[in-house]
Amino acid sequence: MGVDTVTRLQGYHGPWIVGLSHLRTQPYAPERFARGRSVFSGVDVRWTAGGVQVSGEWITGQPFDGTSTTGWHADVRVHRPVMGPVTALWRSERLDYEASAPFARWAQRHTAGARIRLLRNLSAQVNVLHQTGDLTDAHATAIDGALTYSIRLR
Repeated sequence: MGVDTVTRLQGYHGPWIVGLSHLRTQPYAPERFARGRSVFSGVDVRWTAGGVQVSGEWITGQPFDGTSTTGWHADVRVHRPVMGPVTALWRSERLDYEASAPFARWAQRHTAGARIRLLRNLSAQVNVLHQTGDLTDAHATAIDGALTYSIRLR
């Protein structure tokens, strides 16, 4: 029980956006395993120009008492007129779960993908993901696909 809080401070200048975030909430795991509060802080940066967006975030905190987690992600999205209805994406991310042995874990994932606008409100997405680290299951590479239909009210 308790009050969850999220604080966000963000500013921009030209093509740059910089943000700071802080979160305090209940742990995701049951209380018999995870005591205390989940507390995370992060800083993120975005740059956008000419149909290219580069962004990244670094976080640190604790999912519950006695552990800590650090991580980051970096994204590149490209949508230039010559690409027609296609937007390309690359994402890399890493998460380190720091705890006493044998509970320490880490994972790193890379994603390459595309979003294709098929009709005005219909788009398809396809991504290839590859994950390494000891949080990875037996299938380290996956292909993910989706169709999205958007309803826009005016």
